[in-house]
Amino acid sequence: MKFGHAFQQRLKKDGFPPEWIESAISYGQLKKCIKRVQTELANLGLDRQTLGQLLRHVENYNAEAESGGDVDEKPFEYILQAPEEQPEQENAPFTAPRTPFHPKLLFIVDDATGEPLSASLAPETKAKLHQLAVLKGLSDIRVSEVSNLDDIAAKPNTSNSSKTFSIDDSSTISSERETGSRSIRMIEVPLTSDTEFFETLSNELSGIASLQAREEKKLHQMVSELSKTITKLTEPDRSSNRKDIEKWRAVFQAYVEANIFFATGELDHGAHDVAKAEANLLKFSQVIAEKGLATDFKNKEGLSALTQFININREMLQMLRFQEINYTAMVKILKKFDKRTALGVRAEFPKRFEFPMFSENTAKSVCTQLSKDILSTVPQLDDYLCPLCFEIKWRPVKLRCSHIFCIRCLIRMQKDEQDHCPLCRSKVVMEACAENLDDDLAAYLKKWFPKEVKAKQKMNEYLAGIDEYGEAYKAKCVVM
Repeated sequence: MKFGHAFQQRLKKDGFPPEWIESAISYGQLKKCIKRVQTELANLGLDRQTLGQLLRHVENYNAEAESGGDVDEKPFEYILQAPEEQPEQENAPFTAPRTPFHPKLLFIVDDATGEPLSASLAPETKAKLHQLAVLKGLSDIRVSEVSNLDDIAAKPNTSNSSKTFSIDDSSTISSERETGSRSIRMIEVPLTSDTEFFETLSNELSGIASLQAREEKKLHQMVSELSKTITKLTEPDRSSNRKDIEKWRAVFQAYVEANIFFATGELDHGAHDVAKAEANLLKFSQVIAEKGLATDFKNKEGLSALTQFININREMLQMLRFQEINYTAMVKILKKFDKRTALGVRAEFPKRFEFPMFSENTAKSVCTQLSKDILSTVPQLDDYLCPLCFEIKWRPVKLRCSHIFCIRCLIRMQKDEQDHCPLCRSKVVMEACAENLDDDLAAYLKKWFPKEVKAKQKMNEYLAGIDEYGEAYKAKCVVM
């Protein structure tokens, strides 16, 4: 199946909203533009084979120039005139360029005769280009001098489309430049369909970026509203919420471990593609189902809030899917442009007009807000474990170095006369006393982790009994 047909089928079958489909890259229309570019070039004797030979000549020129060897004149340049650069603003939405693309196809001609200097051109092609040079007075054909020819010889170009020559837009021709005994100029071949192609493509990419900005705003609003709901549902001071807090804690722990859109591991890190994100979201949903976390919410709003939480991630996945297939469409159409015209723009266009990648922008922004506004509403036990016993910090003691340990671990360090903090090696352990007890943190842990605090307290009392009475305390002998 050809890509254009497959692309249209994906847009229809993947459940994208109508306004998304309208913003998608018009692959079929761009293909028609390419055909018109081919026709314009062919009428000038510049078919794909001819331009392909010239392109290889340019590549050889660049390679020779890089190695410092002697080179002939570069036969032609295809320049993607960049849109006006706009000042970058932090977190500013992607906007369309102020000026449209205006590509330029330029050939070197002898200023005295108007003849193209490339030996690679067929006689018929040379004749047609020569005619353009002779007719330079016409309003739609301009001949411009080579303004920085010395730079061309000194600095090799690494791209076919780099802006090497400046174009004189005035109606008069400025003074000549000479290379050796010969004066040369650049003749611009008048094309229109290529301008239509790049304007259409750049406008559609701007439309996709605007769509992304709107969707990002909507997702942030959804996260803000859900945050208020979950904060209300997980307030530990309300007895009706205490059972559900454990469920939400398990949900958020599973979500963090799923790494749906981003991986943070040493070997696996960075943004995920659609396939990986979809698989991770499915795995997260399966964990929720297997652990029964989507059932038996004591508060009736709990299930609705969980559904909203999952839907936000599905919206993000759908937007990522839309961006990914449009990015593929852009790459494919640029590849087709090069294949049909041999003008070599596939590598250069993305530098001039960056594709707005959803996974690197919106997904990251929304995931950050999810973590800040929702995941943090329910504290995780792992964040409050003693770094020595790896259990909850019952009666936490904060040392002068700001590191915190449970009271039993601190007492054991003092008994062993270990004065250095195990984390930063500061000499602060032996000076700790009752004033170092962190009562605020103790109250916070009792509020959010009542079961764990109660279990740790019971265990500490048991271990204290063993410390005082020895192993016999394990038998719990009672004196009648």
